[in-house]
Amino acid sequence: MRMLRVAAALTLAMLAGCHNSEPVDGDAGQGPVGVACVAEDWCVGAAKAVVTPSQEQIDGIEESRLFLGSKNQQFNLGGFGINPIQNLPNPFASLGPSLTQPAQERVHHSPRYREDENTYVRVAVLEQGETRMAFVTLDAIGAGNLIQDGLRAAVVEASCALEWCIDADHIVFGQTHTHAGADLQGLWGGVPQQWITDVLYAGAAQAAREAIAARARARATVAQGNNSDFNNYRRPRVNPADDADPAVSLLRFEHSGSRRPIVQILQYAAHPTSIDEDPRVPHADYIYGAMKELERLGGVGLYYNGPIADASGSGGKCGFAEPTPYEGVRCRGHDLAAFALKLRPRELAPALALRNANAILPVTNPLFAVVAPLGSFNRYYDFTPREVTDIPVLHEILGTVTTELGQATLTAETLVTRISLGGPGGLEMVTIPGEATNTYGQFIRQVADGANPGAAVMLLGLTQNSFGYIIPEEEFSYVDASGDTGLLIPFTGYEEFVSMGPLTAPLLRMQAYLPLFDADPLEYLPANLRACSMPFAGDCLISDVALQLEYVQAQFAQNCIDAGAPEAFCGLLDPVLPVTSLCGLLDLSPALCGLLNDEESN
Repeated sequence: MRMLRVAAALTLAMLAGCHNSEPVDGDAGQGPVGVACVAEDWCVGAAKAVVTPSQEQIDGIEESRLFLGSKNQQFNLGGFGINPIQNLPNPFASLGPSLTQPAQERVHHSPRYREDENTYVRVAVLEQGETRMAFVTLDAIGAGNLIQDGLRAAVVEASCALEWCIDADHIVFGQTHTHAGADLQGLWGGVPQQWITDVLYAGAAQAAREAIAARARARATVAQGNNSDFNNYRRPRVNPADDADPAVSLLRFEHSGSRRPIVQILQYAAHPTSIDEDPRVPHADYIYGAMKELERLGGVGLYYNGPIADASGSGGKCGFAEPTPYEGVRCRGHDLAAFALKLRPRELAPALALRNANAILPVTNPLFAVVAPLGSFNRYYDFTPREVTDIPVLHEILGTVTTELGQATLTAETLVTRISLGGPGGLEMVTIPGEATNTYGQFIRQVADGANPGAAVMLLGLTQNSFGYIIPEEEFSYVDASGDTGLLIPFTGYEEFVSMGPLTAPLLRMQAYLPLFDADPLEYLPANLRACSMPFAGDCLISDVALQLEYVQAQFAQNCIDAGAPEAFCGLLDPVLPVTSLCGLLDLSPALCGLLNDEESN
């Protein structure tokens, strides 16, 4: 496991320093036009701030890398292709061709609507009784756990400066997953640190201050319906009945006096993947049109994507009959929001509760273990080495046995949050720290319904973290759910290839979703997970996967070679590859190889 330890050490060593923050110009929230807040009612405020990069940030900011050189860090957009090499110092660019194109212009200007179609960070603050919280959304592909922590710190500091402190774990931070949004995960080359600190964090703080200042007494409603016009199923259908999640949900807070909107939170499941134009420009995809329609009558709109692992975007009624892709996605978003606004709402009583579970997930995908020392996750993710027996659930299942998982593995830690509004029969909002399938979403809905029968459920995907695809253990393409052999000859689909591994979904079930809803495992777990209550049970899926994981990881490398990819790259996926083999495979400089040798010898 030397590679994993070195990967973690280098990831921490490569964190860039912060720059001074400056205020960011943005749209102000609506001032209070209703009735002053009272303790027994809803108290709500909202605002948004523009986070469109400057031309200087588009052109690139010179930043240090690995203490070995500098990098002209451009503003990269996530979602198309992949290029972890872009995060290395400039002299390393010869290691391979660029697979992604950075943003070329800062904003799309719509001639038809005569406006810049900016990207935003949006904040809504909510108080009821003694409970305070904030909803935050950002037009981005995703955000690593270091970015999550930095943004929460900025919002906490802004709230406390106004003597209205919000706890960091009461901030529900989601990303819209637009594939034309900022790469805050490092897999496509990243963005300038100056933008992160001076625009993103400063914008979130500004929006939080404006939202807190705009708080007013409110009335809450929720409306739900189904609509498949805006998404399509995108994974191979193992079950003919499998489909993308059609649920459309709209949580609305209005001023008690005027009934004008304060904030409207829209949730749907569809990949925003339609904007990849030349020149490339940061853009919110269909979310921009949806938010314009929600905000037409005032207030601020927020958008949370849902369980989108198997949900591609669809055109709705307008499709791409519009003259340009930008106008096409704006039309799609408008129609989605218009559908939501026509749904019949029901009022939510003023009752608010928030619960968090902390999940610790092993990073068993060897690809992630490799790109960490390459600097791809620099400033975005912190993958911390832990003893396998220190991971909840794995500890109980595997005991102190030395497994082929090794003595230590990289892990990722995340909050999973349940927000209950309106009391019994009200609304349950549940976060998903990545891109889950609809079938996994249905499991969460069942658990929520068991705890609060009749309540509406909103699943907030890519929220509280962005840990790739979350594929149910019985659907993971190289897991045999029958338990007879445990593992098939591995076939790795795209979603599996960019997930943290087959243990993510079952551990999230057992560490987070069942405890959050005080649920009985025997009622909600598949048979091969129920068996995990018995240590060393032969039919426990988690035990089976963990004990044979090194074989599975080695097959990643073999499958890569069989698919015709370069052996130098495929070799990186082999978990037993010595760390210093990176030098020969990638022809790294003597200085970097010396650093790897020093770390390995320690």
